[in-house]
Amino acid sequence: MKAKKAFKKIVRVFLIILAILLLLWLLVFINSKIRFKRDKAFLEEKGYCNLVTAGEYSVNVLSFGNENGKHRIIAMAGYGIPDSCITMGKMTAALETDNQVIFIDRAGYGVSDDTTQNMTVENIVEGYRTALKNAGIKAPYVLMPHSIGGVYATYWESKYPDEIEAVAIIDGTELEAIPPDEQDNDNDEAALYYRLVKCGIGGTGDMLLKHFLPPKEWLNDDEQKAEYAMALMTYDSRAVLSESEQESRNINTAWEAIVTNDIPKIYISTAYFTAEDIEADGILTDEMIDELMSDRKKLKAELPKTEEERRQMALEDYLEIGRDYKERVLLPYLEKLGNCELVSLSGDHLIYEQKPDECGQIIRDFIDSLEQ
Repeated sequence: MKAKKAFKKIVRVFLIILAILLLLWLLVFINSKIRFKRDKAFLEEKGYCNLVTAGEYSVNVLSFGNENGKHRIIAMAGYGIPDSCITMGKMTAALETDNQVIFIDRAGYGVSDDTTQNMTVENIVEGYRTALKNAGIKAPYVLMPHSIGGVYATYWESKYPDEIEAVAIIDGTELEAIPPDEQDNDNDEAALYYRLVKCGIGGTGDMLLKHFLPPKEWLNDDEQKAEYAMALMTYDSRAVLSESEQESRNINTAWEAIVTNDIPKIYISTAYFTAEDIEADGILTDEMIDELMSDRKKLKAELPKTEEERRQMALEDYLEIGRDYKERVLLPYLEKLGNCELVSLSGDHLIYEQKPDECGQIIRDFIDSLEQ
């Protein structure tokens, strides 16, 4: 009898705890939805929202610079980057005096609608083209993709070359043939965050958000608030998760679709190809040296005895990695594109944030050369 009473008491306590947890989750979920609504109103107020239909969904299309300028530059974000219209601003300032710069989001990014469509390269490019047409922005375009945006730009300029005046790829994802059995992608981190946001945790989880997007010191308060609002909306998107899952398939599809042509192109690579660049940016840290020496040890290669010899050998190994990447992956891709100049601007993948003036000047000089 005592055991039966004890069991009922345990069950009662468990149910009470469960009810409290469900109530807390409900409060968090409601607060999340309220925050999303408030954030969207803030973005609309600050001019960060201009939805244009792309077919079955609408995407954000923001225009800056000179609407009557010489060229229409289409900025295409990297994967999961919802804030290019803010964080690219320091770089695009060099372009906006004489040109119109258009930031066009993909489905699921920022205030853009989510979609149940698979985010294949074909669907993404058609979404871009439809939205620009409906926004009244006429071709030809200068495509300015970053990272995975380079995959979509490559497909676009190969399938519809008459629409493209030039392409400036900023540290784009390199294309290559990928076997069918290697075309499945699982992004566990993106999937986890997507599920957390769907449960309402993301809307109140600023600490979790800052793990993905640390605050940027050069942004003012409104810009930082807008960036976080865009990020929360983006990570709430099925489309962004689908884009991650389609990555290898999209790379292979775009590679196979390449039609070598004479459209002017530049590829800005952030890889380190010279010792001078490595030394200038101070990237050869003690940690990196230890890692490179560890790789040598695994290969049972002879290790240097002095610190200076260790450093010199690590430098040579790092340069060899850069040369191998350049010869084996990058140059074959650029050669297949045709009429593509390789420009080195070593640094971080988000080079437009790290070296905005240098990056902007490279693109400006390239665009100015189109008129010669």
